[in-house]
Amino acid sequence: MSSSGKLHARERVSYRVALASQAERVVKKLPAAERTRILTALRALATQPRPKGKHVKALQGSEAPFLRYRVGDHRIMYEVDDKEREVLVHGIVARKDLERWLRSR
Repeated sequence: MSSSGKLHARERVSYRVALASQAERVVKKLPAAERTRILTALRALATQPRPKGKHVKALQGSEAPFLRYRVGDHRIMYEVDDKEREVLVHGIVARKDLERWLRSR
């Protein structure tokens, strides 16, 4: 704690974030503002892969252990491998296309 009484949090990357090729293509095609939001969210997943709150939910009824992270009108679909300390992003999907994306898995 500093002399001013404020805590200074150190950013510590504890998980590696890997993007599937589909997710990389989506990020490249996004407008700059949305791309920035998505990249900020991906950096946050590196430090806290299972954040608390309403933006992250585990998918129900899916055989794969996907988590869904809401970022604006997009959803980051990912899974966490704790043994390898890796967050694997399978897709970044527009909300309107999420159901179709899930059926294709």
